[in-house]
Amino acid sequence: MSADIHDYALMPFKMVESALADFNCGREDIDDFFHNKAQAYEKAMFGKTYAFCPDGDPDTIMGAITVANASIFTRHLSWRRRDVIAADIEDEKSGQNYPAVLLGRLGVDRRFQHLHLGPQIIDFVKAWFSSESNKSGCRFLIVDAYNEPGLIKFYERCGLHLFFSTEEQEKKYRNINDREGEPPIKLETRLMFFDLINYNIEN
Repeated sequence: MSADIHDYALMPFKMVESALADFNCGREDIDDFFHNKAQAYEKAMFGKTYAFCPDGDPDTIMGAITVANASIFTRHLSWRRRDVIAADIEDEKSGQNYPAVLLGRLGVDRRFQHLHLGPQIIDFVKAWFSSESNKSGCRFLIVDAYNEPGLIKFYERCGLHLFFSTEEQEKKYRNINDREGEPPIKLETRLMFFDLINYNIEN
């Protein structure tokens, strides 16, 4: 069974504070952010957090997201990586920094994880930031995904791609250097992207 995107509404987090106590996505750091840090994060204007609730029921949080403005800084990328990311960008715009939205947090409450809401929430974000009502340019959706095979595959099924094919390439981009004589550093997260122009073409 899956829910339909029209079955729930997007609510500003400050409107659903009373329901936060019951929210539990099963990841301690994500739950801690939504319970204890999201309001301060928003007050500092670092990002906006929204809850997905059953339509007409703001007392039940099915899922939650935090989004923030971001950019892809191409000057830090190799030419090969630029070509991959900018494959569908006109030549005169290529090589520039590209406006993006960062999906900084995503959680689905355990009570509703059987409804496969995650992909629908990501699809909602794609539609939201590629629509004509978006108030600023936004070409890419970016996710800094936990470096776990299951999560990477989840985002790939949602249409996102890794910035870099190997961790070594990404460590160089992030200026992370292995220490001589010590085991290689494993990245905690991997950068992934989706070109929002493709959402408009596909839909």
